[in-house]
Amino acid sequence: MRPLLQLPGVRVLAMTCAGLALLSFALALTQWTLVARIVDRTVWGGWAPSALSHAFLGLAAVWLARSMVGGVREVWAARAAARVKREMRARMITQILNLGPLFVSGQRAGELTELVVEGAERLEGFVGRAVPGMVYAAVLPPLLALTVLWLDPLSGLILLLTGPLIVVLLWLVGSMADRATKAQWWTLGRLSAGFVDTLRGLPTLVVFGREQERLAALRTQDDDYRRVTLGVLRTAFLSAFVLEFGSTLSTALVAVTVGVRLFEGGLPFERAFFVLLLVPEFFGPLRALGADHHAGMEARAASEQMALLLEQAVPGQGRLPVPAGPLQIEFREVSLRYGERPALSDVTLTLRPGSRTLLVGESGAGKTSVAWLLLGFVPPTSGEVFVNGVPLSDLEPVAWRARISYVPERPYLFPGTVRDQILLGRPDATDAEVVAAAQSADAHTFISALPCGYDTEVGAEGARLSGGERLRLALARAFLRNTDLLILDEPTSQLDADSEDRIRAALERLSVGRTVLTISHRTALHAGHDQITELSGGQVRRSRQTAGERA
Repeated sequence: MRPLLQLPGVRVLAMTCAGLALLSFALALTQWTLVARIVDRTVWGGWAPSALSHAFLGLAAVWLARSMVGGVREVWAARAAARVKREMRARMITQILNLGPLFVSGQRAGELTELVVEGAERLEGFVGRAVPGMVYAAVLPPLLALTVLWLDPLSGLILLLTGPLIVVLLWLVGSMADRATKAQWWTLGRLSAGFVDTLRGLPTLVVFGREQERLAALRTQDDDYRRVTLGVLRTAFLSAFVLEFGSTLSTALVAVTVGVRLFEGGLPFERAFFVLLLVPEFFGPLRALGADHHAGMEARAASEQMALLLEQAVPGQGRLPVPAGPLQIEFREVSLRYGERPALSDVTLTLRPGSRTLLVGESGAGKTSVAWLLLGFVPPTSGEVFVNGVPLSDLEPVAWRARISYVPERPYLFPGTVRDQILLGRPDATDAEVVAAAQSADAHTFISALPCGYDTEVGAEGARLSGGERLRLALARAFLRNTDLLILDEPTSQLDADSEDRIRAALERLSVGRTVLTISHRTALHAGHDQITELSGGQVRRSRQTAGERA
């Protein structure tokens, strides 16, 4: 419950609802006082309705005022819920982006998507319904019970005894529902993740003839979600039964005791009728609390997962500006571990300004880990990376990454046009600059041959383009970005001979005047580099200068 109460705007909403509840209490007393007086005057006093015109007008005004208070509560709660959903989604998306690829690679895309989209949506039930309901239930019933206690002590005692008992029963049933709701949320996350994984791996499943097996697994997960959901509904129905039974029984007890004393002359009719009218008002917020509490429990399971996400430590949150001028980068006895698995051990490496360094080694040697350290995706376990003598961990991460261009082994293309893919490097670039970058990356020719040129849709993950074409678009991004440091991760590993020659020529143009780190397990890229460092098992096996070897 504490993570939910710490949501932005919840406490302001609670205080506002408390004020509205006090106003509703005063209006309820006024309304039922007028009703009791009208009935008493017409039935027992023999007054004509025309003589009570002022009372009828007052009753209409009070009824309208109560309706307006209820409307204000609903509108205020709905707006607060919309603000909370918007802010929590923004926080989670920002946190995921700050945590970086290492965190995301350890999660299932479907579960993260479900948390950001559906999880935030479930907060509306807590903010828009549960918070106002709990506040009203905390304010109105005690005040009404004290009022009834003052008017008729016996009826007031019945309410003071049965009201808390109903709340306790609701809490017991709610504990059962809380476990069921958490199981429902966990099952829904598994189902969403399984569906996303199936879509992403559909070609592989079809090739190996395993699509029916995967479909059966999804049906099993769907059946699990159905059973858990029915369990939640059963608990909700039990909660409603407990509330209705308890409130009906208590109302009947008050009615019987009041009726007996009214018949015996122990209570005047107006007071007895007024007490009977206040009893449903006492149980009204408690009845509503049952449904509101169920909506809040759906949010609780999601909020716990949100809290875990937002509490994750974010790497590289320094505040120092990036040193101006050419960049000299030094790895000083840097070690890195992913959990219990070592990735790098005591790596010492220097990237001089304007130099070109080739980092080679077999798969798993730790080459990509060096790139991730430079990009600030992970912090070193020990040792430090320095930029012009300043620890990289102390630099402002966004400003630092603005000095880097990164071309991964398999560049990702987002849904959109070819122009959109290149503009990712610098969104404010002009069309002329986009074309110039494409020409430098040897991409303009094939782009011009596309059906709509630069406005051609690339499809999901660039499915309509070849591997070489996708890589040339990634190089065009880097040309457009025009940064001091360039990181190339296996830039030609997936290409045929002709495409490799084109890419190598583009890389040669891109590397001029920049500090370049090329990651590769192939010896074909050795020529043209000032320094070659070999990694093996996360350690530097040897490093040598190759001045004069440039092709």
